[in-house]
Amino acid sequence: MSNLFISTTNCGKAHEADIFGLAVCVPYTVTCSGDGSIKLWKNKLLDNEMARDHLITQFVSKTGVHHVDVFHSVEKGGNEICVVACVAFSGEVFFYEVDVKNGSLRSLDLLSAKEKKRSYWAVRWFKSEDQIVCHQFAATDVKGNTYVWRFHPFTHEIDEEAAQKERLKREAKLRRNNFQPLDEEPKEEHNDQNGTNLEVHLHLTAQGEIPVSQPVFATSLDISPNGLIATGFANGSVVVSQLSTLRPVHSFEGFEIQGVEQNSNTVRAVRFSPLGTLLAVANDSGSFGCVTLYETEYGERVGSLSVPTHSSQTSIGSFAHDGWVFDLSFNTTGETLATCGYDGKVRVWEVKSRERVSTINLTANDIEDEKEILLEDENGNSLKVPPVFGVSFIAKGVRGGMGSDSNEGLCCVCMDRSVRWFREAGGA
Repeated sequence: MSNLFISTTNCGKAHEADIFGLAVCVPYTVTCSGDGSIKLWKNKLLDNEMARDHLITQFVSKTGVHHVDVFHSVEKGGNEICVVACVAFSGEVFFYEVDVKNGSLRSLDLLSAKEKKRSYWAVRWFKSEDQIVCHQFAATDVKGNTYVWRFHPFTHEIDEEAAQKERLKREAKLRRNNFQPLDEEPKEEHNDQNGTNLEVHLHLTAQGEIPVSQPVFATSLDISPNGLIATGFANGSVVVSQLSTLRPVHSFEGFEIQGVEQNSNTVRAVRFSPLGTLLAVANDSGSFGCVTLYETEYGERVGSLSVPTHSSQTSIGSFAHDGWVFDLSFNTTGETLATCGYDGKVRVWEVKSRERVSTINLTANDIEDEKEILLEDENGNSLKVPPVFGVSFIAKGVRGGMGSDSNEGLCCVCMDRSVRWFREAGGA
């Protein structure tokens, strides 16, 4: 089995400094950079439209921005909610509400004065598909703690406990009536009749904290649809906790080669599969990049991704990239996983077989406009093969242009300050 991805759009020198983060929602591809700005690139473009002509630029912080994530949902009453969260090198988290129809941003003040004093690093939104379960937002700090908030789009806040009790009562009544439909609807359905509960009022309420016993840098996090949250650390460990109770349920310590002087095993990315049954972990192994897969029910390791290497270290470990792996992304079905690394490659893997099915080798010559090509960084180092800092699958129908409705896509951001979009070739 092999997959071929073809380039559809590329934008060189997309930012004035390195692009560190990438997030994709239905309306936009969002990037963040050391130049202190975020950019929202419109996804639905025709084949003859230029990416630069359809973007929103927002300056955030003079210290630069290193993480970004985006929440997008169509809520009750047809209210379209789109919120971008990003983190500056100062440790501050910034929120922006996006007016998708008008293409404008509005700054949001979602954290309390006490919460703003922390120095944050990684952030993640969680979109709930269950009407009685809140959306959530999570962030790590540089001391290793993970904080979780409930995200409420409307003035009315979901009472998860009361809603769950109502659901159980209704299910019990259905059983007593031999599963015949009930005349009355659940109480939650009637909360919107007067319209007051559909008043948009974006706000966060603190849910709690997952503390660490001793300070260690928390580099990455992700939230699963089945109620788990994973935090990766600079010491090579990963802690998986229950989202409802914030209590740890699994702890993975040490990956690949250990005990080697000056060896790095930093966890750079963690990502749950769409159903939450698998957790992919990207970590350093010296100068190489590893990706390990765990099933989440019992916390057992189920495999790792590797390619042949000519290194003399092949007897020590298996490697997914010849450089550090910076990002991971499952496709919408969870059948494939994309990885990107310092070696200038994006690789796509079949999850079930652990086999590599595609490799995209990025070079400076990929950029169509010669004026946008960046061949060296500020220190004179070559960028002819640019390291890839972020990668994300794009679901069918999100991007515009030929074949986008029937084929998945990929987007990546590179050290040459480029943003590149790809589409899978073939398919029905």
